Amino acid sequence: MGMMKIIMSAAAAPADTRDRILDAAEVLFADSGFAGTSVRDLAQAARLTPAALYNHFESKQALYEAVLERGVRPLLELMQTLAVRDHTPTATHEIIAAIMEHLGQRPHLPRLIQHEAVCGGEHLVELARTWIRPLMLQGIGEMKRDEASPWDEDEYPLVISAWLHLVFGHFAMAPLLAEVFDADPLSAESLERQTRFFHKLALQLMGGSSSD
Repeated sequence: MGMMKIIMSAAAAPADTRDRILDAAEVLFADSGFAGTSVRDLAQAARLTPAALYNHFESKQALYEAVLERGVRPLLELMQTLAVRDHTPTATHEIIAAIMEHLGQRPHLPRLIQHEAVCGGEHLVELARTWIRPLMLQGIGEMKRDEASPWDEDEYPLVISAWLHLVFGHFAMAPLLAEVFDADPLSAESLERQTRFFHKLALQLMGGSSSD
C-alpha cells in the first residue's frame, strides 16, 4: 500500500489524534513489520510531525504495544465472557459474531500478527506469550468445559490453532481472496456470510446441533 493511500486512510479515521495514530500504525506495522516501519513513516501517515507523535507515544515500541493492546485485548475479553456462559449455539454464535465484528473494524491486525509470525520478527516471542498464548489457552479451557466435545484432550491445541488460522486467515488473506473471488472479503455482506459459516463450522467441530 502506497504512503498516499495510507494517509488517505488515516484521514478517514476518527478525529481523535491518538486513534488516528493507532489506525495508521496498525496499517504500517501490518505492511512492513516493526523493524521496517520508521517513526517518520508513522508520523507522516498520521499527518503529524515526529515530535508531535512523541507527545502521544513515548516510543515506536510503546505505539506497537498500544496497537496490540487495542486489537487483541477485546478478543481476550470476549473469550472470558464465553467462559461464564452456558455452551449453547446461541452463545457460540454471539461470540463468533462479536469477534468478527471487532476484526472487521481492525482488519489489519491479523496481517500484523501474520507478518511477525512469518518473518520471525524481534517481537515474536512477546507477541506469542503476552497475547496469543492467553487467547489460545482461553479457547482450550472452553473445550475442556464442553462435555460433548468429540476431540481428545491432546487435540485441543490443534483445534484452537486451526480456529486461529481460519479466523485470522480470512482477514490476513483478504487481498488475495478479493482477487480470487472478485468480491471484497471485508464487506459487510461477506463478513456476515463468513460469520454464519464459522458458526456452522463450530457446531460441526464441537459435535453440537444447530438449535438450542
